[in-house]
Amino acid sequence: MTADAGDGRRLLCVYQHAPTPGAPGIYRHRLYLAELVRRGWAVDLVSTPINYLTGTVPAPYDGRAYVRERLEGIDHHWVWASRGIHASRGRRAANYLSFSASALLRAATLARPTVVLASSPPLTVGALGRLLAARFRRPWVLEVRDVWPESAAAVGWLPERSLAYRGLLRLSRSLATSAAKVVVPTPGLVGAVREHGAPVVDVVPGAVLDARPSNDRREEARASLGIGPDTRLFVYVGAIGVANGLDLLLDAVSLLPADTPAAFLLAGDGSARAQLAERVAAAGDERVTILGAVSKERVGDLLAAADVCLHLLRPEPVFETALPTKMLEYMGAHRPFLTTVRGLPREVALAAAGGYAETPETLAAELERWAAMSTEELQRRGDASYRYGAARFGLESSVDLLESVLLDAARRPGRRSR
Repeated sequence: MTADAGDGRRLLCVYQHAPTPGAPGIYRHRLYLAELVRRGWAVDLVSTPINYLTGTVPAPYDGRAYVRERLEGIDHHWVWASRGIHASRGRRAANYLSFSASALLRAATLARPTVVLASSPPLTVGALGRLLAARFRRPWVLEVRDVWPESAAAVGWLPERSLAYRGLLRLSRSLATSAAKVVVPTPGLVGAVREHGAPVVDVVPGAVLDARPSNDRREEARASLGIGPDTRLFVYVGAIGVANGLDLLLDAVSLLPADTPAAFLLAGDGSARAQLAERVAAAGDERVTILGAVSKERVGDLLAAADVCLHLLRPEPVFETALPTKMLEYMGAHRPFLTTVRGLPREVALAAAGGYAETPETLAAELERWAAMSTEELQRRGDASYRYGAARFGLESSVDLLESVLLDAARRPGRRSR
């Protein structure tokens, strides 16, 4: 049974890739929506159980066209979508379209919401949000987590001169101008979304939660990985796709002196994982390990074991305005981190007592410098990282902003889908 909102506040949220319980992925929306439930909202969340990182479906959901469950007070509606999202462009497009069709069939029969929230990309979810707003005759809010189709072009997935690019750009602009409100997770996206026609863009940043690991957990995690006390462990957790620029890390590692006391652990999955694993195997460098996608609990173990975390992306201007969730997770774990991205990521990393490098040579020098730091210095920088994140990205303040946006949209019936 769907939760009842005491004062009539009801949210219908469509976010295609919400992770199933314990699965790898980004839990930002669940954190926010659970906090809204605690504040008296009834929340329906429509997603697919297909994990974005792995492309797989966890066993409890496999073979089922629809699953409904209550998680942290949120009514989750898991709907079917085609698989093979990382296999080809055609399979990815089929995944987007099939999810939109399944989500529409389920969402259209739910209780009438006060407001609809659609999280893009993919842009098809934005189009679905607008359609649902029209069906319920309610205003809708568009969340833009990444600017499409520009980001797709930046990683070579979609040629800028293609008909598909031009069509997606028209759709993106249409969505930005028709939503009652538009939100982004980082200030750096505001300008790009305004260029798409949104008159006002609100920033609802991710949240940093205090997840400092205990010393016992750290020691157990390092022992399980075979990491000695004098080795500095650099950890990357996230997608391993063409956009993530992990080749830069391998280039830098190849330049390190053989006696550098460092090990590198990459946890994640994606379209570039197999190619990256082949390169690591061919190089025969035992300092680099690729684990593949891991559970949420295992991510906590890896961050506990880490001395320094890594944020890596290809050197594209579109990434210079983003504040990825993994940065917030690193700060919550009291870990300093290095980034290879200019702009906002560089600004945040340096302010959070971390580091920055953008070429193999400068990254190698930075890795060597951090590998030589004492345990006490790394702990000091990790605590500084958390303090910076907690001061700027607290959960309550972020949800205050989101709730304000939702209520403002609900009070603006004149600006609905068109």
